[in-house]
Amino acid sequence: MRIVVVSPHRDDAAFALTLAVGAWIEAGHKVSVLNCFSRSEEAPYSDADSVHANDRMSFVTALRGREDEAWRRQYGSALTLVDLNMKDAPLRLHCPTDEVYGLTVNPNDKALAKIQKAVEKLNPAAVVLPLGLGGHIDHLTARQALVGVIQTPLPCAFYEEMPFAVEVEKMEELVQEFGRELKTHFVPIFTSVPNDASAAVARKRRAIFCYDSQVGDAEVEKIAEFCKVYEGRERLWANVAWAESSLAVKI
Repeated sequence: MRIVVVSPHRDDAAFALTLAVGAWIEAGHKVSVLNCFSRSEEAPYSDADSVHANDRMSFVTALRGREDEAWRRQYGSALTLVDLNMKDAPLRLHCPTDEVYGLTVNPNDKALAKIQKAVEKLNPAAVVLPLGLGGHIDHLTARQALVGVIQTPLPCAFYEEMPFAVEVEKMEELVQEFGRELKTHFVPIFTSVPNDASAAVARKRRAIFCYDSQVGDAEVEKIAEFCKVYEGRERLWANVAWAESSLAVKI
């Protein structure tokens, strides 16, 4: 089946779902990652500051595209990347980077319809969405665009974004509160049986280092090591259709 992962930015899918994507592909599925807000000027660990201000967006966008492709190549042709080429929040909303958290989704934002139509065009058998941990407006917008899917027969699951998930102490309470808002119940799901944690951490580390314009060494280790909490796996929060499908590996 084709699984579509909605990634607000280049790197969100890799940081949260590297192990899951590998498990799906090994099981014979095809995976498409839909990158929503991929035009950006944010690359704090790059030499973007040496570029003229007028060229910064094109420079950073191209750089991040190359990083994403380096991650994709780890999986071969079973993983495809689809780019919506929309501006990220600081560019789209004309706000400082430290103000992108805590904003509310604009129901008239054209990005909502664009994301929804792009997913429909991919004709998925299952959809994976960001939970919106941390409250970044791009993540909330990507989630809101497709939140109605959870009430349909289509398998749908939400992933725990990194590095935000590392800081959440009561994840299940937070997720179930979100579920109550949507009048549904989420089931915690894994995509594989427990794995060798050291091998899983190494695989995560290789994936995260593909995006070295975005994270420093300390953050790489924090994100990579987190999969030990789940016995070398990643966790999803799924609707009933996903929980009852062949994709489900329960706790």
